[in-house]
Amino acid sequence: MTTKLTPHFSLEEMTFSATAKKFNILNEPTAPQIENLKYLCSEILEPLRSYYEDKPIRVTSGFRSPALSEKIGSSKNSQHCQGCAVDFTIPGFDNKNVASHIKNNFIFDQIILEYYDENDPLKGWIHVSIVQGDGNRREALTKDKEGYKVWK
Repeated sequence: MTTKLTPHFSLEEMTFSATAKKFNILNEPTAPQIENLKYLCSEILEPLRSYYEDKPIRVTSGFRSPALSEKIGSSKNSQHCQGCAVDFTIPGFDNKNVASHIKNNFIFDQIILEYYDENDPLKGWIHVSIVQGDGNRREALTKDKEGYKVWK
């Protein structure tokens, strides 16, 4: 049975991990983490899907348990572990244009345009996070093989 978080996004989609399956890592969010995922989907992903005329959003990483985060070399303190972050693309759309739309029009905590290539605008992905309440920093970064940089 599919558990809907919002009309277009399910709990299963936001928690799926091939790595978790391969290594038998439990990747199940708690009730507060599920509430964070619902907020993320309703405030970022649903409006984005609507703006892009109902084109599907490909979630590559949503919720991560601390064990999963550690397994993939990410921090146990990652916003993914709180259910507040998602990595995604919209197939067929320039990642920088999508990220710029979020940066200029949405409330968010952090956005990172990761491994974008001007010569291949479909390369890489977008990381975006949001927290409930007034604590959103609106931090915009890019990331490439050299590391993180402030995105102006």
